[in-house]
Amino acid sequence: MSMHPGTTSAQSNFAEDRLAIVNLFAAYAHFANVGDIDGWANCFTSDATYAVSAPRAPGIPLPIAQVVAAETPQFAAYRRMLDDPDSGERKIYCIVNPYVVTQDASSASIVCELVQLRAQPTGPAPRIQLTGTYSGDLVKRDGEWRIFRWAISTTRQPESVSEVPALWWLNVAASKDGDWRAPAEQA
Repeated sequence: MSMHPGTTSAQSNFAEDRLAIVNLFAAYAHFANVGDIDGWANCFTSDATYAVSAPRAPGIPLPIAQVVAAETPQFAAYRRMLDDPDSGERKIYCIVNPYVVTQDASSASIVCELVQLRAQPTGPAPRIQLTGTYSGDLVKRDGEWRIFRWAISTTRQPESVSEVPALWWLNVAASKDGDWRAPAEQA
């Protein structure tokens, strides 16, 4: 088994911890890009929460186990698509501008931006599908940094059901008033 992306040495210092934190977020995006649900899930603590919100759709923090269960079929479908060169569009998750707001020996807070691109191997130029801001709290346990609380606020509502991940539906279902569709679409 490979080393967890947020692993530090037993005698880590501030700089080594900072590099492990930044590497964890690079790994998070990489695992999403290659459809590796196990690697993606391993970026979180077992007791982590994850929330997705958008304009007019507040997010509800959900247990990571529930999120992983909902995302597993999505990741598997994406993996199958990646294995077939003629399957069409690819999603490319880019974590940009990671900013460690606070950090001590065992915890950190971070914000960063998400830019999700859509690209077709033989089609038009890539386009931006989604943007947003992640915020989260990390903890270091047993020499490994992991995400304990994770939230994303998207900058716009999805255009169609096809671009909404399973996680979004969990948040909408858990929210009393959150629904990403415009009122005319709800009829």
